[in-house]
Amino acid sequence: MKIIEYILNRIKRPGRLPRLQPVYALSMLIILLSASCKKTDYLDTDNSQRPPLSAKVKLVNALSITAPINFLDFTRQINTSLVTHNLSTDYLDTQFGKVQYNTTEGSNTSYKSSYMFGGSANFQQETDKASFSGPNGPIADFYHTLFAVAKRKPSKLNPGNRDSLILVYDDLDAPATGKTKVRFANFSPDAPNVSFAEAGGTAIFTNVGYGSFSDQTVLTYDATGKGPATIPGLSWKTLGPFKEIAPATGINFEIRNATTNAVIPLTGTGLTGVTFEAGKIYTVFINGTVAGGTLSATIITHTK
Repeated sequence: MKIIEYILNRIKRPGRLPRLQPVYALSMLIILLSASCKKTDYLDTDNSQRPPLSAKVKLVNALSITAPINFLDFTRQINTSLVTHNLSTDYLDTQFGKVQYNTTEGSNTSYKSSYMFGGSANFQQETDKASFSGPNGPIADFYHTLFAVAKRKPSKLNPGNRDSLILVYDDLDAPATGKTKVRFANFSPDAPNVSFAEAGGTAIFTNVGYGSFSDQTVLTYDATGKGPATIPGLSWKTLGPFKEIAPATGINFEIRNATTNAVIPLTGTGLTGVTFEAGKIYTVFINGTVAGGTLSATIITHTK
């Protein structure tokens, strides 16, 4: 700040050093202000006056059982009340960066799932010798959805990890005029790869496997857990991507076996008389089990 005071003094009066021309001095002052104050604003601001940094996360209970759950970042509960089956919260503030997300069931405090996001330079698939870890942690000021879903197989390393957690990035930019944005996910542990289609019509999303979203960029890793140096088309928007489609009013949709094209029966009316409004953003997911006759579809809406 002494340099800035010097420039101001030179503008006001000449001294032993040459008097600075006002225009030149003003330019120097603007440059110094932008260069110095921006770098020190965060450190010079009292902690109580700093705007809090957090990731925005919508929490979804997409389990195949009907138990209500709580979500925690590390040991702090994020939701204010239990998240019931097939329902979601609004976007809530959570820790960003390297985060351990956990879930508990009902009033029980033992973890039903516990996973670290953003805790590894490389992706590590869960095995009987290593826990899942990955570089895709939540980003400050970005929007995400965290789904609690049924595991396909129990964990040998962490048998207490009954459930899985899936974190995706949400691109909440408005769709084009006259369009709606929709994405589809398969969270049924025993369902085949499926397609989502208007009843009797052409499939909108095809060949979606368990734990996956339609049209997502697939990251291929080698035996050491390393991916390619560059992945064409990959950005935060491609992880859990939305697709722009025409709006729908009172339309019936269906789930089909991606291989045989046979319609898979659903319980409930989640895909009956569906309305997708222009300008709005939706996620459709299936959960439950085919074998148990509990496969169902749920639609959630995304708003900031």
